[in-house]
Amino acid sequence: MNIRKILSHTVAASVLAVGAWLPCAAQASVVIAGTRVVYNATDSEVTLKLSNVGKSPALTQVWLDKGDPKADPSTLDLPFVLTPPLARIDPDKAQTVRIAYTGEALPKDRETLFWFNLLEVPPKPAATEAGQNYVQLAFRSRLKFFFRPAGLPGNADDAPGKLTWHLGSQGGKPALQVSNPTPYHVTIIEAHVGEGERAPKFEDGSMVAPGAQASLPLSATPATGGKVSFTTLNDYGGPIKHEAPLQ
Repeated sequence: MNIRKILSHTVAASVLAVGAWLPCAAQASVVIAGTRVVYNATDSEVTLKLSNVGKSPALTQVWLDKGDPKADPSTLDLPFVLTPPLARIDPDKAQTVRIAYTGEALPKDRETLFWFNLLEVPPKPAATEAGQNYVQLAFRSRLKFFFRPAGLPGNADDAPGKLTWHLGSQGGKPALQVSNPTPYHVTIIEAHVGEGERAPKFEDGSMVAPGAQASLPLSATPATGGKVSFTTLNDYGGPIKHEAPLQ
């Protein structure tokens, strides 16, 4: 079985168990520089830096998917090439992943969301550990990957200010209904109506797609009217606070 098939099976299993007892070290060694990726159509490529902060070499696989975390990487057909798809990263070393758009048609009037995946497979145990029972974990990270066509009206930084907010319900409980009229995805990490510790809150995080709506369940029923205070993430993953009237 070749290494690509080995890693594909690892994705499906998620966790590799060898033996049934501890000790178990559950900590990823490879970290990604950034929390999201924005690919502007005018760019020839984007790059991501992967750094091994652990004490052992790590084998990594990277790929994009359309939103199904269970999809087999070998069956996906997306208009991007990731180089290198497989890499060994030694301790205290880094690997740059290059992502290039191959030009197949994607919507030109709005962003398209994909997901960047990183699978890290730890090395085999050392010879001194061969007689011990242990659990070996394969770590997987997923980041939002936005493809942004050229010529979209406005800009992503202004999109949160164009959201409209209404009071509604979800499952018989109070909720904020938010509409996104822009061509950009907006990630909301929290929202609340009114002020004070008892203000009705939404704290679970959500994302509103271009031209779509989302329902954000609240912790309590807010008073009629007032304003919504909410926090979004910008292209760099930084939190930005906003206020908007509750319509």
